[in-house]
Amino acid sequence: MAVNSSNINATDLDFDAIADNIKTYLKGQDKFKDYDFEGSTMSVLIDTLAYATHISGVNTNIAASELFLDSAQIRKNVVSRAKDLGFVPATEQASSSLVNIEFKNILNPDGTTPTTTEMIINRGHRFNTVFDGVTYEYVVEKSVTPTESAGDFLYSDVNLVQGTYVTDSYVFDTQVKNPKFVLSNERVDRARINVSVTSNGITETYKLSTDVSSILATSKVYYTQENEEGFLELYFGDGVLGKGLKDGDVIDVTYIVVDENHADGAKIFSLVENVNGFSSATITTQSISSGGAEKESIESIKFKATKFYTSQNRLVTLNDYKAKVKEYYPNADAVAVWGGEDNNPPEYGKVFVSLKPQNSDYLSDTEKADVQRKLNELNMITVRPVIVDPTLVKIIISTVFKYNDGETTLSKGELEAVVRNAIIKFDDDNLSNFDAIFRHSNLVKAIDESEDSILSNTTNIRLARKHTIKPNFKEGFKVNFGNALYNPHSGHNADSGGITTSTGFYVEGNTTDIQFFDDDGKGNIRRYTLVSGVRSVIDLEAGTIDYASGEISIDAISIASTVNSDTSIEFTLIPAGNDVVALRGSLVDIDVSRISVTGEVDTISSGESSAGVGYTSTSSTSY
Repeated sequence: MAVNSSNINATDLDFDAIADNIKTYLKGQDKFKDYDFEGSTMSVLIDTLAYATHISGVNTNIAASELFLDSAQIRKNVVSRAKDLGFVPATEQASSSLVNIEFKNILNPDGTTPTTTEMIINRGHRFNTVFDGVTYEYVVEKSVTPTESAGDFLYSDVNLVQGTYVTDSYVFDTQVKNPKFVLSNERVDRARINVSVTSNGITETYKLSTDVSSILATSKVYYTQENEEGFLELYFGDGVLGKGLKDGDVIDVTYIVVDENHADGAKIFSLVENVNGFSSATITTQSISSGGAEKESIESIKFKATKFYTSQNRLVTLNDYKAKVKEYYPNADAVAVWGGEDNNPPEYGKVFVSLKPQNSDYLSDTEKADVQRKLNELNMITVRPVIVDPTLVKIIISTVFKYNDGETTLSKGELEAVVRNAIIKFDDDNLSNFDAIFRHSNLVKAIDESEDSILSNTTNIRLARKHTIKPNFKEGFKVNFGNALYNPHSGHNADSGGITTSTGFYVEGNTTDIQFFDDDGKGNIRRYTLVSGVRSVIDLEAGTIDYASGEISIDAISIASTVNSDTSIEFTLIPAGNDVVALRGSLVDIDVSRISVTGEVDTISSGESSAGVGYTSTSSTSY
């Protein structure tokens, strides 16, 4: 009996299921009653129909998915869906550094002193730096006029930006409907675009529009968006939302092309081009290079677009602040926001924002001021945003692993490198956000699984935290680790300094003897010097240590300077447990520069030791 087409299962997308449905349908038709549907010719025709149906179904499914922000996978579609919500994804961002530049005893060949106009450093003037063995080019973001005194020329607060300057020119044509001007380079820092329009011989500067509520018909603004190819394109007002352009107007767009590798952390710069023929400049870095970031990822766009739409460009809830901070500072590795009522101690009327940049621990003062200024433009009048440095608790890892040398072709050093990389990956995967938890057993597992020949490992941890002091200023301070500290009995390890060590410092009035802090195992912090390697205690009660809460309190003291170049004292302690938690606004992070990895051949698995004779076990409590 023939099968009606209405009885065919039209919901299958699997290729084999579609082919079977087609065969079932044809077998039910009187015209194909005696056909062998498994024969080569008929099978090929059925497979062709099944292929076409399958491909059509897949394409329809993909097209439907791309219509919604949550399910879209193609970047141009994600950007387009975000645009419907009024969200503009961040572009690449160039790393930048603030420097002072000084020329001393500058004279022209005729013995006269150049004018400050002659010594102007123009926008785009080239500098360079060598960072990690690679040379990177920097340019001056804005032209700078020096101050001159007795032949010395000083340029203050010069912003050097990594990358190269490029200028694209266009001619406005009214015959083109809704003209868009696509920049010729893909990696463009939108925040550093300069646009000028020349009309009837008069050149005017246009600014990027970020809030249409303040745009008038005469406002000289431009708009930007990312096109389907990933390039940035500009367009201008229509005479209602922004000043309209006229036929023949010349548009000049100058912008920074961002390098693929960001030189965040660079701090030594040198001139590439002379200034008015002079090259003997002294360059003093005020803030190291920072802020380099890649174009916003698809996942980030999906997360921020909905938050942006919810906030409607206002700062009311904590999520509003979090979304805006990530928009203003796309280079943020982690962001935490909490209300003043939740602060310790409470500070009402404030919202605290703590963020950690990528590739560094803290924002520079310039970056803090910039983020806070932008937040102040949108926040409620009665609430003040405050940018604070994150509290960083560093985890110092020491691990000894045993391996079967008969199960690997890697050398001991290569295995140690594998384990080290596994620890770094664990840090990146698990400790990149505020309020994260370091779980010791998960790290031990990751080390064991990093290479098949590794049989076991003993991994110990210590905690380290820095406190920045004010030189020659008498004050007390507290350092809170947020985790209980190891103290098995009163007076534990008192003769050797308890569980506390610190970096050195000099006190006011004695800049000869380096001093340190330790503890007596009874809750007291001591201050001492080392004389021929022997502790000489200066103050038996320089402060207190609360082993239960993990807080160190140092009594008022005037410290002249520290051994650390950043005027900080670092405390290192042993925690009571192996799992480490982060307090509000805190980050726990493995200190990758102080990972200690040691590999040992397992003598039992290698056959060198029988029944454990001569086998050395690594202690689980030693560090």
